[in-house]
Amino acid sequence: MKHYLGICLVLITLGGIAWLGLHSCMASVDHTVDSVRDAFVSVLRVQPQVTVYQRVILTQTAPIAELAVVTKEELISMEENVHTEVLSVQVPLTEKKLTVEAEFRIKAGFDLHEPFSVEIDPISHAIHATLPRAKILSVEQIGKLSLKGDDAWLNHVTDAERAELVNALNTVAHDAAEKSDLKDDAEKQVGDRLKELLDRNGKSIQLKWNTLSSTKG
Repeated sequence: MKHYLGICLVLITLGGIAWLGLHSCMASVDHTVDSVRDAFVSVLRVQPQVTVYQRVILTQTAPIAELAVVTKEELISMEENVHTEVLSVQVPLTEKKLTVEAEFRIKAGFDLHEPFSVEIDPISHAIHATLPRAKILSVEQIGKLSLKGDDAWLNHVTDAERAELVNALNTVAHDAAEKSDLKDDAEKQVGDRLKELLDRNGKSIQLKWNTLSSTKG
C-alpha cells in the first residue's frame, strides 16, 4: 500500500510540475502576443494576424485604410521647346518655349488592408513577422502652379499645349515619387520602431517584407 501511495504522490507531483510549467509557458506566450499587438498598434495602427503553432490567436484589424509614414514636399518643373520644321529643317522665328512648375506633397506608407502576419514560436518565443511593402500613397499638388509660355513670332503657344504640359507635369511628379527613396525610408522607420518597442519588453523580432503584396518602383 505504501508503495502504491508513494507512486501516486510522485505522479501527482510530476503532474503539478507539468501543469505549472504549461501554465507558465502559456502566460509567457500571452505576454509575447500582447507585446506584439501593442507594438504594431502603436507603430502601424493595425492589429496583425498572430499565429502560434499555426493556430490563429489574433485576427487582423485596422481602424483606418492607409497609414502615411513619410511625407516629402518637392518642387517639380518641366521645360519644353517647340518649333516648326519643313523637310527636317527648322523654320526661323518658330521656336517657342513653355515652362511649368509646381510643388507636390508626396506621402509613402502602408495599405492596412494588406496582410500583416506574425508567427510566434511557443517554445523559444521567437517572433517572425511578414509585412507588405511600403508604397506611394499620394502625390498631391500644393500651392500655385506656375506656367509660362514664350511665343515665337510665327508660332504662338496654344491652350492645348499648356494643358498637355500640365498633365505631363503630374506624370513626372508620380514617376519621381516612385523612383524616390521614400518607400525605403518608410519601411526602415517602421522596422526600427517595431524592433525598438519589442526590445523594451525583452523581445526580438525578425521582419520579412512581402514582395508580392506591393510593387516597388
